[in-house]
Amino acid sequence: MHWLDPDYLPTTRGTLDRFLLNPHGDIDGLLLTDGTEIHTPPHLSSALARSLKPRGRLEVRGVAVRGADVIVAVAIDPAKGRRILDQGPKAGDAKEKPHDDGSRWAYEGEVVRLLHGPKGNVHGALLDDGVIVRVPPHAAAELGKLLSVGKSVAVEGRWIDTPHGAVVHAEAIGPRADALKPMPKKPKH
Repeated sequence: MHWLDPDYLPTTRGTLDRFLLNPHGDIDGLLLTDGTEIHTPPHLSSALARSLKPRGRLEVRGVAVRGADVIVAVAIDPAKGRRILDQGPKAGDAKEKPHDDGSRWAYEGEVVRLLHGPKGNVHGALLDDGVIVRVPPHAAAELGKLLSVGKSVAVEGRWIDTPHGAVVHAEAIGPRADALKPMPKKPKH
C-alpha cells in the first residue's frame, strides 16, 4: 500500500511477540503480545528481520480489514530505529534464505490462532508449539471446521526452518495423521 500516506493512518502501538511466516519462509506478518495481528508484505521481510526483535516496542500505521481481526501495515516504526515503509517491491529485494530441503513432513498440533492475508482471508494457523501452518486462501473456507481455535489438526507438506520459526506449507490436512486428505482444489472460474 505504498500509495497511502502513513502519517494520516491510525496508529497501533505494541510489543512484538513473534514474526509470522508465509509458505516460503518470508516474514509476512507480526503478532503483538496483546494478540493483534499485523500483515506485512513479504518484500519487507529482510528490513523487518533487521530492525525488529521480539519483545521490542513498535508503532504500526495501517488499515484495519473489515470482517477480520488484522491490520495491514503501511509503515512500522521501531522504538529504536528508522521507519520501515511499504513502498512496493523493488527489483533485487533481498530475501533471507530459509532451510528448505524440499522434504515433506507430517505434523500435528492444536490451533491457537488463525492467520490472515491482507484482505482478511484466513490463510493459515499458528499451532500451540509456535509452528505455523499455511494453507491456500481458497481452501480455508472449506476447512473452516477443521481450522478452528482449540482443535487439533494434522498436516503433511513442505517444512521450512527459518531463524524466526518453522512453517509447514500444507498439502494434506485432517483432524489427525491417519485421516489426512489432499488440500481442496482451487475452484475454476
